[in-house]
Amino acid sequence: MWGDNGRTARALWGGGLALLLAVVLAGCGDGGGQSEGPTGSATGASKGSASGGSGGSRTGLLYRDKEVSLSNVQAIKNGCPSDFDFYVEFADSGPRVLGPDESNPRLNDDGDQTDEGRPPVLSWEPPCSWDNEVLDFDDVPVAKVAADAGDLDQAGCQDAARAAVGNGTHVDRYKTRALAAGDRFCEDFAAGGRVVLLRVVKVSGSPVGELTLSATLWAGPAKTEGAPAQPGDKVYENQPVTVSDDVAKGHGCVLGSVGLGSDMPVVTYRSRLNGGGGDIEYFPSCLSGSPKMRFSAYVARVKGTADMDLTACQDAAARGESNELEVPVSELRTGDRFCRFDSLDKDVALLKVTAVTAKTPASVTFSVTRWEAPEPS
Repeated sequence: MWGDNGRTARALWGGGLALLLAVVLAGCGDGGGQSEGPTGSATGASKGSASGGSGGSRTGLLYRDKEVSLSNVQAIKNGCPSDFDFYVEFADSGPRVLGPDESNPRLNDDGDQTDEGRPPVLSWEPPCSWDNEVLDFDDVPVAKVAADAGDLDQAGCQDAARAAVGNGTHVDRYKTRALAAGDRFCEDFAAGGRVVLLRVVKVSGSPVGELTLSATLWAGPAKTEGAPAQPGDKVYENQPVTVSDDVAKGHGCVLGSVGLGSDMPVVTYRSRLNGGGGDIEYFPSCLSGSPKMRFSAYVARVKGTADMDLTACQDAAARGESNELEVPVSELRTGDRFCRFDSLDKDVALLKVTAVTAKTPASVTFSVTRWEAPEPS
């Protein structure tokens, strides 16, 4: 899908440093101005590449409401139709539209896709390309923010992005024809410690041929990759996850799927034909009449109120049912607990119901704690 032509990101970074040095020696410029390439423009962004700029030590607000414009006309002038994408880097100095001779910024020198050592990146396939007309976000938590969410600071934007992963509303690609002025998106780019708030300023044409976006960028500590979780380690604790009729219907009346094996629970919605099931599946009212949950692996409903540690939860699950335990939503109550043990993936999870609505539109919210299973004794 990605074009990979022209200079490498390493060469771009070197060019940016050289240009910065020239500006300093000339004693001019205030860091503003405009970065403009053959394929678009970014108002208020410093010239030169800022690839790798996410590795700095700055924290807090880096800039607010810097605009970037994309145009199908400019794409056509640069060789479209072809395998053509606009790439926009949300670097520390401002958003920058890459030229057609520049490499895909999501790829490292070996041609592998990576989040390390680069800023957040957005791509757009204009109508003259493959007629997909989509905004393609990084493969990280991204949320379309509700219109009534009010002003968002760094923490609020990050929380919205992560919450979307837990309720199945997270965004990876978004059709430009569905965009409207005022739409907002939050991205939590943890690898570089950056949070992006993206706002649609202008969208015009059918299909969309002109697009103006406004970017706000905050900096925080980058996520560090520690040693892999060891047997017995707690991977995460009390993480919320929600499945619901509303979101399932919004995806075309499909199954809800909960994956527990990452560093947080991930909810996705899919049809029966799109891949295998998750660790937990949600059958919404529009599919089954009476909504229900289906658990895979070894699962047991935990009675009583005693605290459940790793050993107790694994033992309880091992005494439970093996695969395909089904529980109608109508039988769930706030406070109900389930222990799940996957002997193949070596996961132990404690799921506690924190909210449930049995009437249509139904929904269930769990609080999830997961451990790496200990070595068999």
